[in-house]
Amino acid sequence: MPAPTPNRPGIQTTCRRTQANCQPHDAPLAARFDRRPGPAMNGPAASEWRPDPLLTIDDLAAWLGKPKNTLYAWHSRGKGPRAIRVGNTLRYRRSEVERWLEDHTDAER
Repeated sequence: MPAPTPNRPGIQTTCRRTQANCQPHDAPLAARFDRRPGPAMNGPAASEWRPDPLLTIDDLAAWLGKPKNTLYAWHSRGKGPRAIRVGNTLRYRRSEVERWLEDHTDAER
């Protein structure tokens, strides 16, 4: 059985790392992860980067000219562009749809 942490007696750790690098399992979740500083979201780099737009199932159905039921069937069978489940709805990254279209385009003849 692992030994109690020196700074918090009675709290057991099960880490395989050295005792100095081990976090107690009742520590806050954020304390268990390495937090490296990144670029500020309001800095100049953030104004250049834009997230990939997420398309709704209606957007994709209109773009591809396919019924929504076909898109739902493709998703359940693992076909079609990769989707992201947001709550109980599907969203599609525009770049993912474009990649899928490129992969399924016939070769030049």
